[in-house]
Amino acid sequence: MKNVAKEQKNLENMWRDRIKSEAVDALKSGDKKRVEVLRFLVSLIDKRGLQLPLNGMTEIEEINVLRKELRNKEEAREMFLKAGREDLVKEQDYEIEVVKSYLPKELDEKEIREIVEKIVDEKGKNFGAVMGETMKRVAGKANGDQVSKVVKEVLA
Repeated sequence: MKNVAKEQKNLENMWRDRIKSEAVDALKSGDKKRVEVLRFLVSLIDKRGLQLPLNGMTEIEEINVLRKELRNKEEAREMFLKAGREDLVKEQDYEIEVVKSYLPKELDEKEIREIVEKIVDEKGKNFGAVMGETMKRVAGKANGDQVSKVVKEVLA
């Protein structure tokens, strides 16, 4: 019984453990900047885990945390760019690349469109129903803005 629980815990923290391990490697190699970014990502995943019920942290939840942080960094980059802070833009670019390296490949628009069209055939042209089912099927592989755009185009 203990092995099953331990195995479940390992599956749940797959991304977190990988990032934490690579932070240790970066620390050993002296890459302080990367260590800082990776430790921050681990802390975000841990924080989200505390907000969920026991054993509620799944791989999809971890990916969602990383995607949210990627969006935050991209927004910050845009603000720094508008403010003319090239030093901070370069810093954000580095952090964006680090976060992206841990995210699975996103579906392209064509793949999302195929999924949406199948769901429209199944559920009809109700935006909420189509959007909800699409987000379930593409969880962790596409962001909501992109899915919403495709759903609106297909329903139009």
